[in-house]
Amino acid sequence: MLDRMLETRRDSLADSVIVLRNDRYCLPVVASSRSRVAGIVHDRSGSGSTVFVEPLEVVEANNELALAGAEERREVERLLASLGRQVLERGAELLAAEEELAALDAAEAAVEFGDLSAGRIPEIAEEGEWTLVAARHPLLDGRLAALRRRALEETRPEKDVVPLELDLSAEKRMLVVSGPNAGGKTVVLKTAGLLSLMAQAGLPIPAGPGTRVPVFSAVSTEIGDAQEILADRSTFSSSMETLKEILEEAGPDRLALIDEIGSATDPEEGSAIAVAFLEEYLARGGRAIVTTHLSAVKTFAAGRPDAICAAMEFDDATGRPTYRLHPGLAGRSRALSVAEQQGLPEKVLARAREILGTEWQRRERAETDAEAALERLREAEAELARERETARREAERLAQERQSAAREREKMLESGLAGFDRARKELAKRVESELAAIREDLGRRASVSAAAVLSTAEEDASAGTVAEAREERARRSLEVAVGDRARMRGTKVDGRVASIEGDVAWLEAGGKRMQVPRSELEKIAGPAPPPRSGARPSGGAISGGNEAELTGATPEVNVIGRRLEEAIGDVEKALDNALLSGAARLRVVHGHGTGRLRDGLRDHLRKHPSVARLRAADPREGGNGATIVELA
Repeated sequence: MLDRMLETRRDSLADSVIVLRNDRYCLPVVASSRSRVAGIVHDRSGSGSTVFVEPLEVVEANNELALAGAEERREVERLLASLGRQVLERGAELLAAEEELAALDAAEAAVEFGDLSAGRIPEIAEEGEWTLVAARHPLLDGRLAALRRRALEETRPEKDVVPLELDLSAEKRMLVVSGPNAGGKTVVLKTAGLLSLMAQAGLPIPAGPGTRVPVFSAVSTEIGDAQEILADRSTFSSSMETLKEILEEAGPDRLALIDEIGSATDPEEGSAIAVAFLEEYLARGGRAIVTTHLSAVKTFAAGRPDAICAAMEFDDATGRPTYRLHPGLAGRSRALSVAEQQGLPEKVLARAREILGTEWQRRERAETDAEAALERLREAEAELARERETARREAERLAQERQSAAREREKMLESGLAGFDRARKELAKRVESELAAIREDLGRRASVSAAAVLSTAEEDASAGTVAEAREERARRSLEVAVGDRARMRGTKVDGRVASIEGDVAWLEAGGKRMQVPRSELEKIAGPAPPPRSGARPSGGAISGGNEAELTGATPEVNVIGRRLEEAIGDVEKALDNALLSGAARLRVVHGHGTGRLRDGLRDHLRKHPSVARLRAADPREGGNGATIVELA
């Protein structure tokens, strides 16, 4: 309707738009034409040239909209009230969910921190050892630069950070760190304390492998200047108040981190207070890391078995600290070097040296010489460690070469003995053939024993290398003991020697036990397999089927399509190879055909001295198209 009025009363309107005033839709009417548009005036423009009129034609429609809006507000209020009641009814569940989400958020933050810092969860040292390897303070670690910029809006340039190396035994309950100003003493103190607390909170810490930290029930600190002008508290008075609280809470499971103990007052009085405080703190069982420039505190720590001094390294060539911690040495303050580095005039520095006197210069030279000697000792230790590592690698290389040579010798020995055994069997066949001919031609020589002839041939062949090989094999057989891992010579059967009874041994292999001559065993490297619960008890030999299983797959020879004479030659060779390998049986595949090849081979094999028995193969092995030869 208002759209039509925009067209029909355009001459009375200030603009062709519909406006909203007091939640009512109105038309902008020129003030001089107000009488031409009957309706209710809700507002006027700032200049007074336009009035906003709700035409009478849309009053009822605006009323309906107003009622609908009121109904909408009531419905929103009702829904909000209902939602509020439901939230209140399940308040405990929502609080529990909030805690769980907070825990998950903290865990995710810990994981992200560990990834960014290449951190790790350190080992907790129950005995009190404290070892930090390549430890880095999170506010200095270059890996966390992006995280610091995001969280702290940090803009300072990044610098290379020297990781902290710290190793304190459980007996060393106090570490006194000394050295030049701006040399990193306070960073050592803060890094050790912060990483210990992070570890106890389950957070990964930016440190290397091998890091171990003790557990403390509380960590007390005295770091920085806590003076308050309005409270009439000086630097020294506030420090003494903090030390009093630390001493009151001292105990075996407490850690105190105290920076510049005994400073901000007369050096002699401050030294006395510092030494007395540390004596009492240690007597109460506490553990502490302390930084100081006071010689009396360094001397006190050097004279106690439960304390250790450590110095921050200083490079005399550059006149700057290196930020490396060296245990076992009391560091010098090097105030003159720091002052010179900061640009103090040489005239002032020369006068300061004159005031300090010759005694200070002698002590300075002695401490410099001690630091140089300690550095030479560290370099010698590092060189010795490198030489030890080189020697270890060389020993490993030689051991591998010895093992390789032993294996090669064993392989050559086995090859030689196998060749000798093969020659011996060929000789035995020839002797049998010759004796058969002698028996046919000369009855007087029929009594000659093939065994005697073979024995004579073996005695002749037992000289030289073969005799030595046999002695070596016999010696190695005697080295086999109960529990060793051993193998049947000439086969792939290996297992654990269960017992030895004279010249007979029991070998456990593949869950079975078998009785073998001790002379046929050879010891092999590697741990023996543990006895299996299903192994046979001692005293019983395994069946023929199990023997076949132990000796591996059954060898076979395929003579299908051959003439009988050719097939017999191939089968003879296969028999020799099977006997040499220690196989229990041989599978001869001859096919079905007319049966002449099968019958001829079986007749020949029945007469062979090395064949115990033969049978047709099972259906799964070829049926009557193959013959299984059981070897003697």
